[in-house]
Amino acid sequence: MYSKEESGSMRKEFWTSFGVYMKKYNKVYQGKINWVNYNTKCKDIYFRLDVNKKKASFSFDLQHRDSGLRELFYEQFTELKAVITDSFEYKLHWLPEHETEFGTSSKIFTELEGVSVFNKDDWHEVFPFLEKNIVAAHDFWNEFSDIFKNLEN
Repeated sequence: MYSKEESGSMRKEFWTSFGVYMKKYNKVYQGKINWVNYNTKCKDIYFRLDVNKKKASFSFDLQHRDSGLRELFYEQFTELKAVITDSFEYKLHWLPEHETEFGTSSKIFTELEGVSVFNKDDWHEVFPFLEKNIVAAHDFWNEFSDIFKNLEN
């Protein structure tokens, strides 16, 4: 069991190490990308990376407060489901409605069970999992983001 400070320190070390691990893409994509806080440049659409003491996950989170707008964006993702599914190595789960402490969202996600942010031996498995998912999301977004940006207008 870690103290609050130790837990925070370990998480910080994890995300810093992951950032260093992902620097190899700076040349591939001609510039630095903030992979952990990826900017979709589309209001209320987020790419989320998370690691806790039980699992690692990647998700597309659609957090539009207006349920009609959120459904519209989710529908657009489902229309591109074949493309998205082919782009991702890991099985994606599709939730049109997902309750969180902040309200209802839509979520498309994948998880890697049985790994912990607090076990450095797991990091060699977690880093490639997160990498493959965020890079697949980035490549998908580079090709299809205009569709979603046009929905905003």
